Amino acid sequence: MSRTLDARVCTWIAVVSLASLGFAFALEYGLGVEPCLLCTYQRIPYAVAAGFGLLGTLLPLGPAKRRTVVAIATVLFAAGAALALYHLGVEQAWWPGSTGCTGENLGTPMTMDDLASALATRPKARCDAVPWELFGLSLTTWNLIWSSFLTLAGLTLIFEARIWRERRFSGRF
Repeated sequence: MSRTLDARVCTWIAVVSLASLGFAFALEYGLGVEPCLLCTYQRIPYAVAAGFGLLGTLLPLGPAKRRTVVAIATVLFAAGAALALYHLGVEQAWWPGSTGCTGENLGTPMTMDDLASALATRPKARCDAVPWELFGLSLTTWNLIWSSFLTLAGLTLIFEARIWRERRFSGRF
């Protein structure tokens, strides 16, 4: 991988991550789709990956450090895919969600002050409900597909760069 390609990859990581966040915020504020607690958590890997992508683009890093940025972003995308898979399992009732996500903690006896506090901090949307679908798939499913694709793309770039370096240094290139 050349240094220019590494810089472009970091730029694409930032662009893709920021576009994904922009899409989530457009749904929330533009279309009124309320995110649940897990939906909000699924934004974190994109935000952190965008930060690393911007660092890899803007700072004068060498190719090895930029490849490290790609590796970190790949791990973040994989974590996002794992979180999306967990959320999909909650949506499909394959396993129970946390009490903070499904509102089950409201069934326990509590004082009026505790109830008011729980209602004030409780997410408006439930994690086990599908608030919006696109082509018959929930946003969680789309996020799982997208995060998995980004993970595979990152792994491909990492291993392709490693193979290229091995060939270059072994004289088989």
